[in-house]
Amino acid sequence: MSLSVAYARTAALAFLAGLGCSLAVYPLAGHWLLAVLAAYGALLWWRPALWLFALPALLPVLDLAPLTGWFFLEEIDLLLMLTAAITYWRWSVDRADLPHWPLLFRLGLCFLAMACAIGLWRGLRPLSSVDVNTFNNYLSPANALRVAKGWLWALLLLPPLRQAAGAQCQGIRQYLLPGMMLGLLLVTAAAIRERVQFPGLLNFSSDYRISAPFSAMHTGGAALDGYLALSAPLLAVWLAERHAPLRSIAALTLLPLALYAGLATFSRGLYLALAVAVIMLATGPVLRRPRILVAGAAILLPLDAAFRLAGYRAYALLLCLTGLIVVAANRRHPTMVLAGLLVLSPVVPIYHGYYVNQRFSTVTSDWSARLRHWQQTLAMMDQDTATQWLGMGLGTFPVTYFWRNPQREVPPSYQFVDQGPNRHLRLAAGEYAAGYGELLRLLQAVQIRPGQQYTLGVDVWNNGPPGFLQVNLCQRQLLYPQRCVALPLRQIPPGLGWQRYVFPVHAGMLGSGSLPVKLEIAAEGQRAVLDIDNISLRSVPDGHQLLRNGSFSDANNYWFFSSDRHHLPWHIKNLGLNLYFEMGWLGVLSCTLLLLSAGAALLRRGDTAWLAALVAFLIVGLFDSLIDVPRITLLATLLLCAAALQARTPT
Repeated sequence: MSLSVAYARTAALAFLAGLGCSLAVYPLAGHWLLAVLAAYGALLWWRPALWLFALPALLPVLDLAPLTGWFFLEEIDLLLMLTAAITYWRWSVDRADLPHWPLLFRLGLCFLAMACAIGLWRGLRPLSSVDVNTFNNYLSPANALRVAKGWLWALLLLPPLRQAAGAQCQGIRQYLLPGMMLGLLLVTAAAIRERVQFPGLLNFSSDYRISAPFSAMHTGGAALDGYLALSAPLLAVWLAERHAPLRSIAALTLLPLALYAGLATFSRGLYLALAVAVIMLATGPVLRRPRILVAGAAILLPLDAAFRLAGYRAYALLLCLTGLIVVAANRRHPTMVLAGLLVLSPVVPIYHGYYVNQRFSTVTSDWSARLRHWQQTLAMMDQDTATQWLGMGLGTFPVTYFWRNPQREVPPSYQFVDQGPNRHLRLAAGEYAAGYGELLRLLQAVQIRPGQQYTLGVDVWNNGPPGFLQVNLCQRQLLYPQRCVALPLRQIPPGLGWQRYVFPVHAGMLGSGSLPVKLEIAAEGQRAVLDIDNISLRSVPDGHQLLRNGSFSDANNYWFFSSDRHHLPWHIKNLGLNLYFEMGWLGVLSCTLLLLSAGAALLRRGDTAWLAALVAFLIVGLFDSLIDVPRITLLATLLLCAAALQARTPT
């Protein structure tokens, strides 16, 4: 056994030990995660390179945080520990047979590793003892570990990436691209399901914003936008393959679903990103055939008239007829013609949607607010040379905003308090006008039957100013509660010790149609701080308990929080500024080197689709942070590294 193989197997054993320790504490009750891990492990043991297919497919959708309450140690960490354990153990390829990265890219990776290590150290300070609140809120110094893991996992997977890619990078097309397409299919299916369940498939007048499987959007952000920008342009790779009819059919099927999911986000940044990606992909064909622009206008004008005069049915009928005519007239390139028509098809109904027009009508005011937020972010940083070059530390923005924001707002928060042998929840209301959507709500999914009678009980203690306790049962995916059954709003008087409140609850139509129902609790009131314990929800008359961990003895197990509409305390809202804030100029320099090197490699190879995906991701990053979601950081970094790989020259 060579020395490198011995090191790899030692690392594999360390990852396996980490997986065992994680499984010992992770709340697995009632989940199918163990079965997924077992099947995944068997798959990788049979064919280790298949991680490059399975991981991109599972990363965006294997998200159980709303059920488990855990978002520091997540399902993807268990998946990644298993991936690293098996791929490192099976490491046996000679370095001479592996693809390589250009010198500039390797230099960027070295700088990135240094920036992450320094950013992690600075983020963890001040070092403190581990307690019940260390791994369950964004104000904890341990948030540095949560943010860092996206970068660190990407760096750890670089050796398995080279091995799975193969000497001629054939694994990128054979495994990575199909895995991305499967992940895109699963995400769009989740997005469409959410649209059907809540606002309705064709309801473009509602302000409902989908989150699909991304639980990290519980405080806003753009995880879904970033993912769609990164993955949707890659469909062009399959669409351009003339001798692979099955892939072309799959891409044509997935294209309208992905476009619908993207347009239904109502994200102006994503709209811009997808438009730029389409322009990049269409530039070559349009330069060769300028009449394509005339044909596009000739198609859109009658479609727009049909929609305005007769609505969706006439629009769909004319669209189908136009498709038949256009395909019949262009039999040599039917796939690309259909793809172009599908890209154009949602433009008219989205353009005429009320909420879309409302969104674009506020561009100027929203841009001013965003600029002000960025200026305040810079002002909140330490003004010394070390911070300029090394940053404030990974994951430090939420706590910096909490203590230093110039508006002197105090965002709502929660913590778990140990008093003797008892542990309970403490909810603190925000110190700003607590209107709809500005509360921090603690959520738990419950299985409610329509028409059933229930009894809700809760112990509350107010040791400060008068505050209100909000307890609701609502249909909710993640953000934006719907059709709530609200319990009477109670003002909790201060200084009376623990008080028990019991409410009768009639479910009404909640639980019908397989719509998810969640119990939510929140504190409201100026400087209000409420202690909460022993919350229960029991069916009548059998007294069956629907809640888990209602005593909070297991801290955040099965409880997950949401801040529906007030998102600025949690996100910087700009990718470049986020890099600078957390890792300083060293982080900005490292990512710039990586992007320039990968972009140059893609231009040399003519891989326009991969380049369009990276550009679209960066455009979304102009208006959102993205790298505060570890799974998005990991996926984007892996794609960037895969794009920059150079095939080994045959000898």
